[in-house]
Amino acid sequence: MDSAPQPWTVDRRVLRLLDYWRIRQPAAGRLPARADIDPVALGPDLLPYMALVDVIDAGGDKAFRFRLVGTMLAEQAGLDLTGHRIDELNPNRSYAAYINGLYQQSLASRRPVYSETGYRALSGRRGLTRRLICPLAADGLVPDMFVAIQVFETDTAFGDAPTYTHAKDFIPGPTLVVP
Repeated sequence: MDSAPQPWTVDRRVLRLLDYWRIRQPAAGRLPARADIDPVALGPDLLPYMALVDVIDAGGDKAFRFRLVGTMLAEQAGLDLTGHRIDELNPNRSYAAYINGLYQQSLASRRPVYSETGYRALSGRRGLTRRLICPLAADGLVPDMFVAIQVFETDTAFGDAPTYTHAKDFIPGPTLVVP
């Protein structure tokens, strides 16, 4: 039997948000609502890396707009994400489509989605980001918002620090619907 840890358990902040989301589920098969998420309870070590993302109607399709973005998430993005749609914001169109797809996957499955992405700055410096996207639903059934966390590791090489939105390239790692 393989006893390797699940990838979402590697970073304690990601695991803490997942545990918090699970505890807030009102019943089996139902999703927590935004009102169930207390930023004070999440604490100052998670909040800088978190985002609240709205599900919006975009001409019959679903799109995703950042409502609130933590300070470290904004700093690592290299731009202000608040109020912007994911599919319109990122200058790297393939990366924007990748991120949009993660939110679509969480929306369709009604489950948290975990992913990792490697990225590289023009200077050659490398980074790794781990993210967890957890659906929220005011009615307990149909996701209308997400609470997400994204944490970062960067190498110590010389040169400009990579930002995940302005990366020279990105390498999708594991993407998993969390049971």
